[in-house]
Amino acid sequence: MSKIKFGLALLLLLGFMTSCAHLFEVRMDAATAYQSKQYIAATELLIPEYELSESLVERAAKARQIALCYKMANRTTQAEKWYEKAVEFDSDAPTFFNYALMLKANGKYEKAMKVFEEYARVYPIDRSRATKQLKACKSALEWQEEPEPYRIDNPIGLNSAASDFAPVLYDEATLIFTSARSSAKGEETYGWTGEKHSDIFVAEAISASSYGEGRPLSDSINTVYNEGTVTFDQDFKVMYFTHCGGANSIDDYCKIYKTERAPNGEWVEPERVYLFATDTINVGHPYLRPDGKELYFSADHPEGYGGKDLYSAKLTREGWTSPKNLGPEINTELSEGFPFIHADGRLYFSSDGHAGMGGLDIFVAERKGKNWTKVENLKYPVNSPADDFGIHFQPKIKPELIDSVEAIGYFASSRPGGQGNDDIYKFTRYIPQEPIDTTPVEVPVPLATGPVYILQGAVSENLYADSSNPNSAITGKEAMKQVLVEINGLSLSSEIDERMRTDKSGRFELQLEEATDYRVAASNTGYFRESINVSTKNKSGAVGDTIYIPADLLLNKIFERVEITLDNIYFDLDKWDIRPDAEPTLQQLANLLLENPNITIELGSHTDARGKDKYNQELSQKRAQSTVDYLVKRGLDRRRLVATGFGESQLVNDCVDGVSCTEEQHQENRRTTFSVLSEDFSPDGRF
Repeated sequence: MSKIKFGLALLLLLGFMTSCAHLFEVRMDAATAYQSKQYIAATELLIPEYELSESLVERAAKARQIALCYKMANRTTQAEKWYEKAVEFDSDAPTFFNYALMLKANGKYEKAMKVFEEYARVYPIDRSRATKQLKACKSALEWQEEPEPYRIDNPIGLNSAASDFAPVLYDEATLIFTSARSSAKGEETYGWTGEKHSDIFVAEAISASSYGEGRPLSDSINTVYNEGTVTFDQDFKVMYFTHCGGANSIDDYCKIYKTERAPNGEWVEPERVYLFATDTINVGHPYLRPDGKELYFSADHPEGYGGKDLYSAKLTREGWTSPKNLGPEINTELSEGFPFIHADGRLYFSSDGHAGMGGLDIFVAERKGKNWTKVENLKYPVNSPADDFGIHFQPKIKPELIDSVEAIGYFASSRPGGQGNDDIYKFTRYIPQEPIDTTPVEVPVPLATGPVYILQGAVSENLYADSSNPNSAITGKEAMKQVLVEINGLSLSSEIDERMRTDKSGRFELQLEEATDYRVAASNTGYFRESINVSTKNKSGAVGDTIYIPADLLLNKIFERVEITLDNIYFDLDKWDIRPDAEPTLQQLANLLLENPNITIELGSHTDARGKDKYNQELSQKRAQSTVDYLVKRGLDRRRLVATGFGESQLVNDCVDGVSCTEEQHQENRRTTFSVLSEDFSPDGRF
């Protein structure tokens, strides 16, 4: 796992930043600049290479790399431009989808919708994800037409030309926040952003709409690395914050620290807060409940739901309890962060995995029993096509405003029109002034017009005679509990976008809409994600009938570095072209890989022992490469596929040279295989 860090919110929102922060400028090639997280420097090297490229394949690769660098640097306008160039030459699935995402992030919703529609047509296996984005674009347009009753202000004097974010009220007149402004500690530039490393700052209010110049909070806390995202207990005597960066690889990961205020008002030397058993994950964005007994935070633990997840832990006499994941109702395959618990008990957080307007959006959820539910987008104008995150509410409303103002607070955003990359904004939510008719209204009960449709599903896994060998005999199936199940309606009119977990019997259930297609997907750590299409179309019944729609999914365990034979992949004598009878199996493999975008595989080709060793080696390499090329044409990222010709070096029987064998025995050796190399591929992490 790469060493990534929380640092400046500008990019930790897209992914925690790698902490091998380069504190100096060096001359390097584009690949080295990218791997060193110096994305803008990489673009300056890549653009001339793109202009000199003669082949379309090379130009497509350079355009994609430039677009990726701009995307990682959060320069969405430039990223859109270069993704558009890339898809003109070679529209592989990730590039195609990222182009649509950049259009959306730049507020070009109508154009983004057209690209997502085309993507769904070209890559039907990923139609569910495209439909989700289509719905989000449609909602964003509607929210802009009818904005929520907020006033959004950029406080005078508070923001700088650099990134300013994570605001927290220390008292009614003091704001604590994170900033990479020029007065941050140290003199070096952070290679990812071109700004300084972030520190914790404090600023006093001059009026309701202006602040004095921000100053560093304390030398005992701020270092030459990244600090930020603070939280306090109710007495403001205990503070937790995130620190990222250090002298060695373990120190590179983000961690949460605690400090206390001494009687003289100074903050004492911070101490690390230990939450997980491992040091090689990033932990940050702390939020402490006022009583100091419960801590919420974000972490990229490998057993989470993907990206960065939200967790909570409780303080006992023995220390912090083992962190509890807030569950799939909150956490998605992408990233969640910046938790805040309102006085009314609701959870506010930021996410780029739930349906939003562009980048990160701010969401709110309610607690139901032990779980969180009813995740809702705060909509426009709090959210925008850009990144919106880190909300914090003012605890009290002044008496003279109580009749007109519902809430006041702060959040950060990278929306256009600010002073720097990220700015802190103040929001005021007003109480609607239209008179409310309190006369009781008798609501008519809608008459049933047809049957009730109930999705009934189950998730199970195969049991093998040899539990470590997927090529051994299957001896049965076993139900899988607590598996994440996602059900998405595949039309813009559908309101179903559900995430749930299977019960102890591996089952799940949901009422569906009529005349609608759905995608049902199940995923679990260490298993291939699987999905199926179900539909309530053409399912007739009388009023009051219940029609059950089955959805049984079988998850296959991932065995890394274990070779699995692909059935029905044959080649003509001395040929390496993909035959028509091999295409169904390869399409199934393509679908599996599109469904599991983090998987990289090795495709192997084997020959029998007849013929010369060198010839067999070369022939098998060509066949393996043909298989890779076929999958690339089906939308797979070439970087996820490794072609290896094994020739006759790995026979599965005794049919070596000089041994008489039947044609069937020789066929056992002429096989195409695949094996999983890794489960951590990221299009934004590879160059």
